[in-house]
Amino acid sequence: MNFRLRILIRTLIITSLLVLALVSLSVAQDALPDVNALQLPALDQNPQRPVQDTPTLPIPEGNEPNQTTTGPANPFLPSQEPEGQLQPQQDQPVIQWKQLDLSQTFGFDPMIAGTVKYPANWAVNVDTWNKRVVFSEDQSGFTAFTAFLPVQGTLQDAQAYSQQISSWLHSSIPDLKIVNQDYRTDPSSSQTGMNLTKGNVVLQGTYQGKVFVFQLQATVLYIPVANFSYLSALLCQAPQEVFQEKLQTYFNPMFVAFNNLAQ
Repeated sequence: MNFRLRILIRTLIITSLLVLALVSLSVAQDALPDVNALQLPALDQNPQRPVQDTPTLPIPEGNEPNQTTTGPANPFLPSQEPEGQLQPQQDQPVIQWKQLDLSQTFGFDPMIAGTVKYPANWAVNVDTWNKRVVFSEDQSGFTAFTAFLPVQGTLQDAQAYSQQISSWLHSSIPDLKIVNQDYRTDPSSSQTGMNLTKGNVVLQGTYQGKVFVFQLQATVLYIPVANFSYLSALLCQAPQEVFQEKLQTYFNPMFVAFNNLAQ
């Protein structure tokens, strides 16, 4: 009897637990939301971005003939102008030169030989007695180049010869003054028993109310044993306001031409 009662009680307990479990499961299912009741939007397989109105920019086509600018170009960027563009230049005077054969002009003197050049439109005055040649730009003689060709004398250096020529100029230009002077001796000439000196003097003075500039180059080869020397000089002159122009254009090439005779 007791045995049957225990089995019955155990069966009731198991049945009660099963019923309680079923009730709890039912309550939990009622609390969960219905998935089918949620209306989610359908996914679009081809998404598109919102369209906005964008202004169309013109495509540049180079330098258009009607294109205008209202401001300066960027100074830090290279210019688009073609490189090597030729700029108009002012017409430069073309100098034509003539040749003067000193050998034919002073054929009787073996110390005077060679050919020199001078401006073709200049006047030439040959003084065979004093062995001088004067090249003048015009008949006034204000702009001129004088060549004192080699002569024999007794002066011992270029400074003494420069002072002699300066004294000749001073007779016509009382206010003549020395602006600059430089004298040099060739040391190699002493080895041959001679003394070669050269001088370069710049002078300035007033003539007929106008200021003139003179540049004098003197050369003296002195032979002490014989007590005589060979003297030569070159003198150019022009009004002060045009002297540098004449020096660069005419006088310097003439200096070079005469100095090459001694080489």
